[in-house]
Amino acid sequence: MNKGGLSSADIGRYHNIAVNLYFNNGGSSGATVEQIQDDIIKQMNSNYPSLMSGFSIDKNYNFISTYYSEKSISPSQKTNLVNQGLNKMITDKTISSNFASSIKDVTLKKDSYANKITQLNSIKASNSDEAYILDTYKAVLTNSNNLWNNGGQQSSRLKCSSGVIAADAVGAAVGLFGGPLWSIIQGAVVSIAVNEDC
Repeated sequence: MNKGGLSSADIGRYHNIAVNLYFNNGGSSGATVEQIQDDIIKQMNSNYPSLMSGFSIDKNYNFISTYYSEKSISPSQKTNLVNQGLNKMITDKTISSNFASSIKDVTLKKDSYANKITQLNSIKASNSDEAYILDTYKAVLTNSNNLWNNGGQQSSRLKCSSGVIAADAVGAAVGLFGGPLWSIIQGAVVSIAVNEDC
């Protein structure tokens, strides 16, 4: 699916690019969530100016602002972020409560990447927004798995495996309706911050 000029596959690819740009340009332990976000935006603006042209953070779909002063996102904070994001989309009638419950279950359950993909493939989308979320979730999950686990550039930095890749995916998914660029950035920030907590 494609909204705002970026497909789900594009979002997954740029997610990894954003994480790599952060680490390859001085990003390290000790930064706050807001500093991680600002650095990712700076790096993306510098390396992809035409892509980032006109970008702004949609405050309605910014689910990490609560944690701006933190240096990581803990499991309980990740659960709160998931609940806040999915509940906002239910309230906005973008997704059903059943769909949200399925996404939450995949995200918070400790399981392998392969089992998470199998579970995602069993979820039925009832409208185009749910299909877009589902496609994006799978794209980011797959790209994140490659980044953190399969000999990717950041594989040596991985601290908590499937918890990170699921956090990446849900961060991107709940940011989607703030725009595809915000989806990329929020997913990358959540990825880095959740990994820092492990």
